[in-house]
Amino acid sequence: MERRTFLKSTSALCSAGLLGLSAHAQEQKNNTHVDQMAQRLSVAALRKLNIVFPSMVVITPTGETVEVQLKPRIIRRYAHSIYVYFEQVKEISIFTLQGESAGKIHLPDTMEGIKDFAIDHALQSVHILEYGKHSITTLDFYGQTVASIGEFGTELMHDLNGPKSLTVDEQSNVHVLTSSDNIIRVYAANGVYVSSYNHIGRHIGHIRQIDGYKVISGVGGKFNDTVTVLSGH
Repeated sequence: MERRTFLKSTSALCSAGLLGLSAHAQEQKNNTHVDQMAQRLSVAALRKLNIVFPSMVVITPTGETVEVQLKPRIIRRYAHSIYVYFEQVKEISIFTLQGESAGKIHLPDTMEGIKDFAIDHALQSVHILEYGKHSITTLDFYGQTVASIGEFGTELMHDLNGPKSLTVDEQSNVHVLTSSDNIIRVYAANGVYVSSYNHIGRHIGHIRQIDGYKVISGVGGKFNDTVTVLSGH
């Protein structure tokens, strides 16, 4: 279980200690074989940019009012921008590679916990995977729903059962990894099923998440630290 940090002032938020160079070096090592147009970043990499995490005020069981630092749940870099989903908020924050705020993508109020998202700059859209859902919701950059990709099922190849990670390639195809069978299903931006693949190499076993734009890759292995280029794309 992760320990939550309670902070009593915004100044404490600003002065949160940064992780050392060793964490950054590990980040670079993990991304060696990852598409340079699209990468998943760690919390350590985000802190290195001096980004101030948002916070919310809560009341403890003893009645004390404290300010809680919100955790970044999903951090993805696309070209020259970093997109971050923080827990408990209805938006995806956008930052430059230097850590400066560059805007937000507002999410519908009906959305609860976000399991994963992927950005499509070509079509100016964001694909959202929510916890407990068996489909992908596509929003424009204004937060308006424009499409739904996939639906629950277990018999047909285009069915989705337990999607857990997604990414978008340079043709705007959406690649969706499912936990039930470790298969990656590919859909066009309009939701039409295209193909499936799972030729990931025996050494990696089940993969935890996928990434990529020009090259699709997966992370898995015993310690979730093995990056493998996926075939079938």
